[in-house]
Amino acid sequence: YGVWVDEFEKLGLEDCLDHKWPMTCVHINDNKTKYLDRPYGRVSRKKLKLKLLNSCVENRVKFYKAKVWKVEHEEFESSIVCDDGRKIRGSLIVDASGFASPFIEYNKSRNHGYQTAHGILAEVDNHPFDLDKMLLMDWRDSH
Repeated sequence: YGVWVDEFEKLGLEDCLDHKWPMTCVHINDNKTKYLDRPYGRVSRKKLKLKLLNSCVENRVKFYKAKVWKVEHEEFESSIVCDDGRKIRGSLIVDASGFASPFIEYNKSRNHGYQTAHGILAEVDNHPFDLDKMLLMDWRDSH
C-alpha cells in the first residue's frame, strides 16, 4: 500500500513506512508531467498490522470470530447479529467491508464508481525511473 507521508505522521504511523519518496509525479501523456511536492510512502503491511494489533491489546480490545448477518441501530447503541446467533452491542460499529457492503441501504439505486490500482515490487537491473519520485500514474503511450 502507498500513502501520503503527512497523513501517516498525523496518525502516529510513520514508523510503519518502509520507504519514502520526497516527491510524486503523474505522466499525463508523452509531453506533460505533473509533479506533486508531497512525500509519498510505502506501507510495511507487517509493521502496520503489528502496531495495530499491539494497540488493540493495550486497549483491551476483544476479538470475536464470526460472520455478521445483521446490523441493528437504536438511538444510543447499535448491535450486530452473528452467524452463530450471538448478538453483540456497542456504541460504534464500523463496517469496513468496502463499497459492496450488504449492510448499507440507499434511498435510491446508485451507479457505484470505483477505482482499482495494482502495483508490483520488482528487482530489476536497470530502469528509466527517477528514484526520488513516486510515479503514481503513467498514461504515456511511448513505453
